[in-house]
Amino acid sequence: SPGFVIEESAVGGNLSRLGSAHQAGFRSVAIDATVVGRRPRELDVGARSDLRRMVIQQGVSPMAVMLPIPPEHFVREETVDRACAAAVQSIGLAESLNAQWVTLPEMDGEAASLIQQEAERRGRHVLIIGGTDTSGLVEVVGSDVPAHAGAFRLVAESASALQLPFAVFAGLQTDRIFPIFVTGDGGLVEAERLARNFASLLPECVG
Repeated sequence: SPGFVIEESAVGGNLSRLGSAHQAGFRSVAIDATVVGRRPRELDVGARSDLRRMVIQQGVSPMAVMLPIPPEHFVREETVDRACAAAVQSIGLAESLNAQWVTLPEMDGEAASLIQQEAERRGRHVLIIGGTDTSGLVEVVGSDVPAHAGAFRLVAESASALQLPFAVFAGLQTDRIFPIFVTGDGGLVEAERLARNFASLLPECVG
């Protein structure tokens, strides 16, 4: 599973157990920016360095920082400022961890423009994730996205046709630079199974 990025939820958010993800074949992890005690605003420079070191010591590298909050938080007047601040802080955390990707919920308008500008300023790639429990739709955004970036978009129809309840968010590739994200909600064993099934069915989408 070297082409896959596993969510930290696969090990219950216990980063000291990421070694088991490494043993399963995963080499990259997506860090959750909403975990209490590890939210970007709670981590100073030293704490961020310690976090990166701890992850790497487990045999995996931080590939992405996730901000799994409801998309409506970027719309409602009472939550939009806080949501935008959290997104900007997540981009900063990704830079500190040397993670190239930030996964964010769908948004538009001024919020989307502000966040994209911050991502480009810090040299990070943004993945906008939407969809349902059994499908994913991902859009890679930014002025530096290659025009020939091939996107494999998971929709309900494709998941049904392949008889696989995909927990994979997306497989996006241009010369193998786009990661494939695997949700860890079902635990590490299930995530590994899904990754292997996905790789056997669609090897051209696996880096």
